[in-house]
Amino acid sequence: MNSKQIMAIATVLLLLPGFTASLKGERLMRDNEMNSGELERFRSYEQRFAAAEAKLPERQPWLNEEREEIAAVIRRGLNIRDEWIPSITSTVAKRSAHDGFSVEHILAESWPGVTATAHLYVPDGGTDGRRPFVLLGCGHGRGGKQAAGYQAMAYRLARMGALVLVPDNIGQGEREPMGHRDVVEVFAHELSVQGLIVMETMGWLRWARQDPRVDSERMAAIGNSGGGTLTLFLAALCRDELAVLSSSAYPSSFSFIAAKRKKHCHCNILPDLVGAIEMWQVLGSFAPKPLFVFQGREDHLFPWRYFEHTAERLQHVYRQAEAADQLRTEIFPGQHPWDTPRRRELSAFLKKTLDLPGAVEEDDPPEADPPGTVLARWPSDALDVDALAARLSGRPRIAVKSLDEVYPSAPQPVNDARALSRQIWAQYEAFLAE
Repeated sequence: MNSKQIMAIATVLLLLPGFTASLKGERLMRDNEMNSGELERFRSYEQRFAAAEAKLPERQPWLNEEREEIAAVIRRGLNIRDEWIPSITSTVAKRSAHDGFSVEHILAESWPGVTATAHLYVPDGGTDGRRPFVLLGCGHGRGGKQAAGYQAMAYRLARMGALVLVPDNIGQGEREPMGHRDVVEVFAHELSVQGLIVMETMGWLRWARQDPRVDSERMAAIGNSGGGTLTLFLAALCRDELAVLSSSAYPSSFSFIAAKRKKHCHCNILPDLVGAIEMWQVLGSFAPKPLFVFQGREDHLFPWRYFEHTAERLQHVYRQAEAADQLRTEIFPGQHPWDTPRRRELSAFLKKTLDLPGAVEEDDPPEADPPGTVLARWPSDALDVDALAARLSGRPRIAVKSLDEVYPSAPQPVNDARALSRQIWAQYEAFLAE
């Protein structure tokens, strides 16, 4: 056994199960909750994760050919195809005036039959040229684009002079009727929830480039938690379109996330990535462009030590790219969500890298006048996630109810296993690139 294999096994033993079982707020299965068959199966997966870690390629993301392979791995895993990236059409349903900016309530169609909603924050006053543009990727906060923390971030940046687009991701915010957390058929069609979110966001970036108000040389993407997941993938897939990027409260390790003994939101199931790629390699693809990754020290979902390891590897990548001054990594006091100090620091980073004209405000703007929703009600004829997946794949609908029907665990089923065990094993099968 070589040193890399030993380190991989040590890492997975840390991940499963004791360390993750100590995380607050997580429903994790523990050894004393399982029957002997379940326990044996979980231990076999520990070995498979260790083997996957041991074969992980040692990539060099500062090299163009390596960047291309990293992007190809992501495209294969999430099933992202250029021909599936939607051409978004939109109308402004209404406008609302605020202190220093207005908000355009965007009603859009991404793929045919797929309803999308977004807010576009537009700074007040004229301009002698095009404005910087920021795409803000939302996480799982209640309300999607209407969550107070994302509104506060958008308020700040709009008052500083940036156009800020805040879309509702598929199945979130006003688009909750599409399905998100528990959808299964999408995987049976060999797509993924996250892949659909990424492709639609790539469509939004193309949409923005067509807006005459947008400076296409000063485009950024930022996101926290689920938005951090999204921006991580954009680092590799949209590095030519984006000038600046920030990913927070997610950068850690695909192996760590995959190996948790808990049910994931299905947007967090990332097929065929464990053993093929790691987060530092994906984010490193963005070098030598400005990149800011950060999280809270008390984050109970993504422990700071995994972030620290990713940050160290990114620092090496940026040094190799002779761009160490373009990378910022930070562990802030606090928990998982953005708070006022982090929004302030992110605003300062974007002011510098996008050359925003406005000052960085010490405090968040008041939340007394939120923009509100775009739709009065969800359209009854709008496609849901599974119908969209079937249409893109060109296949008939597939009747599946549970993830283990799509990713059955091997070699033989544990007949008295509970539904939660089967769900977790199916997640493992999905993640593992074997």
